[in-house]
Amino acid sequence: MKNPVLLDRNEIDEQKWNALICSSVQSLPYALTWYLDAVAPNWCALVLGNYEAVFPLPWLRRFGVKCIYQPYYCQQLGVFSKTAADSNTQHLFFEALQQFGYININLNPAAHIVAGSYKLQSKKNLLLPLHTDYNTLRKAYTENHSRNIAKAGKNGLQFVPDVDVEQFERFYLSHIDRKKENFKPQHEKVFKALCKAATAHNSARIVAAALPEGTLTTAVMLLLHGNRAINIINVSSAEGKKNGSAHFLFDKIISTLAAENKNNFLDFEGSSVHGIARFY
Repeated sequence: MKNPVLLDRNEIDEQKWNALICSSVQSLPYALTWYLDAVAPNWCALVLGNYEAVFPLPWLRRFGVKCIYQPYYCQQLGVFSKTAADSNTQHLFFEALQQFGYININLNPAAHIVAGSYKLQSKKNLLLPLHTDYNTLRKAYTENHSRNIAKAGKNGLQFVPDVDVEQFERFYLSHIDRKKENFKPQHEKVFKALCKAATAHNSARIVAAALPEGTLTTAVMLLLHGNRAINIINVSSAEGKKNGSAHFLFDKIISTLAAENKNNFLDFEGSSVHGIARFY
């Protein structure tokens, strides 16, 4: 088997690349060219054969060294292939990565077959199957979640099924905890670029919870890809955090997606932060 070839961004055949990502066993939107262009100022890729498998590589320079990193709003990358990547294919890509001075990146689940060889650490991803009806899903909520949803109802919260992207951007930038989230000016630039790109490619669905007079309390941008609706960006106002707004909104998202029967999974994305993981 031939070794993967390193290609710069301008050398990549976008049509072949995106066709592979959409049809790959590991298909995820984070690896599409337009998504990578939005979240990573610079990226290259390892490509095997005639786009039989690829490995996108966002990069930056630190002290003159080319480093591979995980961009903001980009949960996982790794090998994407037409068929399930066997250990030999994974090893080919991992060996090719040795040319970089530093690598800190999250990989998709296909990497588990070589995890022991490279001392990879496992992380959680939280998926809610939507194959069953909403009432069955609702019965599985914790008591705390049900109480918060009831609280939201008493506060008169309303579901807003279609929020304008500019309104969403203003709300998000007004309420994100910049210090806690380590949200820097470059991250704001990436956020705006991603909102623009996802909207342009009809991959964004923005919903919100609002008070009776229309003031937003929680907003979520779902990224739609294949059989997944991904909770890519969400934020709540201070009032929203008090009145059960996030619980209310995710309940509405679950009931809506279950009724539409288009997406098989609601992907909350994982979290190593206990409180966030517990909420989802």
